Amino acid sequence: MNPGPSRTVDYAVRLLEQGLICVPLSREGRHLDLEAMGYHPLHLQTLRKKLKELAFASVAFHFSQHPPDSDTLADWIGKSSGNLGIIGGYLNLAILDFDRTDLYEKWRRKQPGISSSTPTAKSPNGFHVYLQTAKPEISSSLHFGFKRAGHIKALGGYVLTPPPETEGEGAYQWLPGLSPFEVRPRRVESLRSLSLLPVGRLRDVHDRVFKRGWFEPK
Repeated sequence: MNPGPSRTVDYAVRLLEQGLICVPLSREGRHLDLEAMGYHPLHLQTLRKKLKELAFASVAFHFSQHPPDSDTLADWIGKSSGNLGIIGGYLNLAILDFDRTDLYEKWRRKQPGISSSTPTAKSPNGFHVYLQTAKPEISSSLHFGFKRAGHIKALGGYVLTPPPETEGEGAYQWLPGLSPFEVRPRRVESLRSLSLLPVGRLRDVHDRVFKRGWFEPK
């Protein structure tokens, strides 16, 4: 059962007070509800995937730098009838979107201190782990060991948030004792310090040796 608008607004405002920015998502899926947020969904005119990805990443990046206030949130949610998402990147928030339960469990056992004390939600196929990094991260793939584990949702990214209701066996649920209202995202020096990489190990070595993806200040 979907929560009422007032309860959803209250939930979004409470998350905002915890440093987590909510955005409305479409009713059909996990896409940003651009119309509710005051943007023209230009990608629907051409049905081009690249334009859709550009729009979603740009809007997510914008609000990670200029978070909405509670009145703006209420206006968005009042115009939308879908789910809520949480924006990555704000205050260096990095959300580990594990697509595979087995790799999450393996990582959790290797990092018991972090995994047992930071906001974590169960998703249909895995887990979302909320962390705060020392430096800004961008959204990318997530690799653990030699395997691709999912995605990093940081600047330019977002994830679906569990609904206000936590009863029952919903597809998305905060783990007991690990909601943002009970614990704050743990600050880590880097994802590398947690044995996590945005690319595979071989690609990581190549990029570090040849300094790919970096530039020198002029």
